[in-house]
Amino acid sequence: MINLLQNPDWQRRLLFLLLVAVCLVLFFPQVGMHYLWESDEARYAELGREMLESGSFSHWIIPRLNYVIYLEKPPLYYWLTALSFAAFGVNEIAARLVPAVFGTLSVLILFALGRGLWDDDRAGFWSGLVLATSLMFLALSRVILVDMVLCCGILLAVWGAWSLRAGRQWGLYAFWVGCAIGFLTKGVLGPGLAAMAVVLFGLLAGEWLLLRRLLWDWRGWALFLLLCLPWVVAAAILQKGFITYFFWDEQVGRLLTTQHQRFEPWWYYFLLVPGAFLPWTMLLPWCVGRTFPRAQWRQPEARSWLMSAVWFVGFFVFFTVSRSKMLHYALPMLPPLALLVGRPLSGVMSWPKGATAPAGLRASITALATLCLLLGLGLVVFAGVSRNLQFQEVGALVFLGPLALALLGLGVYAVRSHAWAAAYAPLAVFLCLILTAAQLLPEVEKSRSLGPMIAPLAQELKPDDLLATLGDYWHGTAFYARRRVVVADNWGELDFGRRLDPGRAKWFLNGNQGLMKLMSGPQRVFAVAETPRWERFHALAQKRKQALPLFPWATVGDKTLFSNRPPG
Repeated sequence: MINLLQNPDWQRRLLFLLLVAVCLVLFFPQVGMHYLWESDEARYAELGREMLESGSFSHWIIPRLNYVIYLEKPPLYYWLTALSFAAFGVNEIAARLVPAVFGTLSVLILFALGRGLWDDDRAGFWSGLVLATSLMFLALSRVILVDMVLCCGILLAVWGAWSLRAGRQWGLYAFWVGCAIGFLTKGVLGPGLAAMAVVLFGLLAGEWLLLRRLLWDWRGWALFLLLCLPWVVAAAILQKGFITYFFWDEQVGRLLTTQHQRFEPWWYYFLLVPGAFLPWTMLLPWCVGRTFPRAQWRQPEARSWLMSAVWFVGFFVFFTVSRSKMLHYALPMLPPLALLVGRPLSGVMSWPKGATAPAGLRASITALATLCLLLGLGLVVFAGVSRNLQFQEVGALVFLGPLALALLGLGVYAVRSHAWAAAYAPLAVFLCLILTAAQLLPEVEKSRSLGPMIAPLAQELKPDDLLATLGDYWHGTAFYARRRVVVADNWGELDFGRRLDPGRAKWFLNGNQGLMKLMSGPQRVFAVAETPRWERFHALAQKRKQALPLFPWATVGDKTLFSNRPPG
């Protein structure tokens, strides 16, 4: 057994299996997240549910959301969700399998890429472990968003490009398959980001042969078109105006305008990225400084560092200047940061037992200890100002959480002089943070999900009953009720499909009066609204010449379910 463990191939397999085990433990358990959250989780799950329910080829080409055409993104993620539902049933766990699986694939691809970049299995392992234990990466591996599939596609493309550079011909096909995954997940942004990382590296490093082999080999383009063009052509045939709406309004419009209401200040990612990369952020300056090639940055021996640095800087600048900014757009910036940390971290962890941390590393660990104290204080402030949490629900956590973080901070500070603390101190902080978050999530869920309200109602609904939303459209109503929902006011992202829907007068109502007219009819109607909106609506209903009787059925978080018929 000892001889086997000393074998490089067996060591590589062991490191691979360790990363798989970490991903299984972190990404797949559904602790504290039973119901789907609004709006993204419920939206993408509902798109997959309706796709599977339809049994229609055209619906797999032109997706539907609340049973109207929805073309904001390509359908790969919805296909994957629908297939997961077909295999495991329509439920929350099946919906979240997609990001968990692609999060795991991303970590394993980064392991392979790190091995190739640094020619070191341990550097690949630590790069993968750093990525898996970064807060945003962990969160988005457990949350239903298309960005994890996009991130996996970009990683596959970069790994393919680097493998082609090393003389492995299959790297050409891996690059273009990664680009195709990106396109079928998020449109032109997917292959654009992958190409940006590789092309910027090639230009700065003078890797002209790599660029020529990647971009001018017809076999790569042919593979990309073979994977992507069938959907584009089929969608253009099935839906008039698809090309203009999808490529111009959705793709160009999101990047260059604020029409989709994704605007944030220019400094947004300067604050977000350090938080997303916790708990490894504090080590990043020391790690980058330790491996920075200085004047030798264009030399062949510095190409691995240059690839990682250009990848991150290119993405950071691109998203910073983009007019459209969202929190999860930062996800593709994390893998190159993990590479920049993983290489020096593997070196530190190979030092002899009892090695002393150098001054820069001690400063980084001290900063991590300080962060623990600040996070403990922040938890107290958050619990005090949050409208979603009640003291009687999380009262013990208000004391135990900050106490645990303070003790952890003191412990991290106490071991700052040990080299091994470079890895184990951030991992301890990570464990403390996720345990604290696991305690908070069930309470936060009450204001983020309609599952606790609509899932029980679904058992009560009869075929002729109608379900409506007032003031906003919450995707969880359709998902948990397994039926189409009437939308009164603010149909937002459904507007494109609404204009194409011949039955829009029945399913899309203009505000209070439209819903009151519907609830005055013979059908039993249920409606969901934020509680203040329900109270105003109820007051208006009582001021009518003939008062409209309304009955509250349930209140969960900040939303109320009401009907024109009493309970029971």
